[in-house]
Amino acid sequence: MSNSKSEANEQQFSTKEVRIVPYDPQWKAEFEKIKAMIQSYIGEYVESIQHVGSTSIKSIKAKPIIDIAVGTDDFNRILSHEAELLKAGYHYRPNHDMGGAQLLFACGSYYDGGDMQTHFIHVVKYNSMEWRNYINFRDYLNTYPEIAKQYENVKTRLVEKLGSMGSRNDYVDGKAEFISHTLRKAMVWSFLGKTVTMKTDRPLGYVHRKSGYELVYPLNYGYIPGVLGGDGEELDVYLIGVNEPVESFTGRIIGIAHRADDVEDKLIMAPLDMIFTREEVERAVHFQEQYYDTHIELVK
Repeated sequence: MSNSKSEANEQQFSTKEVRIVPYDPQWKAEFEKIKAMIQSYIGEYVESIQHVGSTSIKSIKAKPIIDIAVGTDDFNRILSHEAELLKAGYHYRPNHDMGGAQLLFACGSYYDGGDMQTHFIHVVKYNSMEWRNYINFRDYLNTYPEIAKQYENVKTRLVEKLGSMGSRNDYVDGKAEFISHTLRKAMVWSFLGKTVTMKTDRPLGYVHRKSGYELVYPLNYGYIPGVLGGDGEELDVYLIGVNEPVESFTGRIIGIAHRADDVEDKLIMAPLDMIFTREEVERAVHFQEQYYDTHIELVK
């Protein structure tokens, strides 16, 4: 049941090369074949199977490797089928476990003495940060083709710069800054217009004192539990339109405070039945955003 000789993999390349090729519509069909294989073996333990990585981003060049994200709540049950996945051509690579956050299975002649890699199955906890990042990166670049083109340009320049002497590690390292910034933007973008629950750690009236500096919070300020922002801490949220301190609140994300001179952005939440103008939103968050180069994006 191995897919290592399937049609989409005619464009294989050596693990020693750094090469990208034009987008191929067959990549989507290839993903569907692998998805069916995964479902046949471990489907009962899986919440979702998604095509991710560069081959899932329409119209940009990519390494012809099919990346699949598998969302599950039980790694042990997946590993109990390791022998069946190996028989299908997918080798478990425990040295790529991302600190326990991922199980990686890989396919290609590289694992039988050759030097080709064709597919990667990334098993991660469903709705974890790893899962969110895989899905958000794909959806964000497919929604904004101009940003996808920027990503393609980064990759193209790297291939030209590295040439035949460059390693795959050099290629991955060269993309890291763009990917990190894009994941940050994709994360806040993924919440725009959504109804979510925030936890408050600085309620309305909270006084922040530091080195003789005092800031009184004119609104409730908190975070989305379990979701990390660009600073590695939980993603911050301004709650506007609520005139009393709250411990938590469920509302709609109506905007994003994009910071050009900081490593993080902030979400802006409002009650479900309230509408605010740009001027009202900017005024509400000015107490803190006045210290940054901030652009407010509002939901359309």
